[in-house]
Amino acid sequence: MKRAILLLMHQGKSYTEEVAAATAGLGLTLVALSSRPETPEVLEASRRHVADCLVTEEPELCSADLDKAVRELAERGYQVEASLASFEGYRLLMAELNERLGAHDSAEAALRLCLDKYELRRHLCAEGLSEVRLHRLSAGVTPELDPTTDWFVKPVRGASSFATFRLKGVDDLADLPAIQEQMRADRRMKAIFMDRYDFLVEEFVDGPEFSFETVVLDGRIHHLCVHEKARVEHLERTVLEGMSVSPPVSLSRELVLEGADHVADCLASLAGHGLTAGVFHIEVKYWESKGRWEIIEINPRMGGSLINASVQTVTGHSLLDLWTESLLLPDGERDAFHARLTQASQVEALRTGALTRATVFLSKYGEKGRTVDEIRFEPPTRPPRILNVHVAAGTALDASDRGICLMDALWDAAADDLVAETAFLDRHATEHFHVRYR
Repeated sequence: MKRAILLLMHQGKSYTEEVAAATAGLGLTLVALSSRPETPEVLEASRRHVADCLVTEEPELCSADLDKAVRELAERGYQVEASLASFEGYRLLMAELNERLGAHDSAEAALRLCLDKYELRRHLCAEGLSEVRLHRLSAGVTPELDPTTDWFVKPVRGASSFATFRLKGVDDLADLPAIQEQMRADRRMKAIFMDRYDFLVEEFVDGPEFSFETVVLDGRIHHLCVHEKARVEHLERTVLEGMSVSPPVSLSRELVLEGADHVADCLASLAGHGLTAGVFHIEVKYWESKGRWEIIEINPRMGGSLINASVQTVTGHSLLDLWTESLLLPDGERDAFHARLTQASQVEALRTGALTRATVFLSKYGEKGRTVDEIRFEPPTRPPRILNVHVAAGTALDASDRGICLMDALWDAAADDLVAETAFLDRHATEHFHVRYR
């Protein structure tokens, strides 16, 4: 029997090539279980990177698929010892299977709490770690909101900034039933909602936004890297994160470290629920008017876009590699693993004043429901080191109130002149990125 890790793929994709490399580096075999893809070609591209692949008849995986897949793979000669899911919609399935297999992971209950934005906020408030007021929205009921407060609406279970917006007036809530129908009909993202289509409204935290890219094992918290969302655009029914920079540029080193400690306290408050292992993409804001940090989301997965590429550039370590390694790490190697993460941590470098590498990456988004006629990004100078264009001529964009990413690009940047670098690359990308619709 070959020792294997089972990758839970969504419709034929889930960082398959990168996870295959991480698994091979551990001397293990990668096998996959995928939900039915929209087109067979997607799955064929992923099959090249796995030793074996099972595909269900449904567009979403479910709990009943797990044991069946493990048994069938065993019959084919693979001993599944752990599972991995980079797709958020399968994160609870990953935890469920890892518990049965004995792999290192957080408890399903802890991850479920993280994914429920309403219950997570209530937990943080009860622990004295948040001051954000919130209300759950109920159909046909107009909430009594303080008119002197700026409010923000978002789904209790969200994806890709789907239907997240600042509330201009209670009349805006009339759109929610139509938005909920979009959520139910979204073929690609429906699994992330986990049959939860309710909304909440909470105080808008006004201030710069950041994300901590964090590895947890044995309850020990390692902030490997921190990004500042340098360009955030609030549209009518979504929020687009256009540019990220690492390390942060708008706050002092002391305030960033205060934010890191706050995030660690919030994660530690979840340890009693079983949050002890995994990779997390934690979105936070510095509430300038109150002089305090606030959690926005705790995502129990790796960040999307070029987060992993940025982390690897800054720290020399891939989040996917570390996550895969942590699943089956022998007891005798844990101390060395923790020491390696402490040594690599950008946040620890900020504490000591050590030099850190810097990156800038950006994303360009499309107009919902449009069909792309042409897309180009050909800067004559300073091309990005990494460029991922996700659409081509003829691509029909989903008619959805979520961010629809057309392109991601990453540059190495000068750490000692990061403000100027960010401004230049923003102008540079805007000038040379072109998309035309039919």
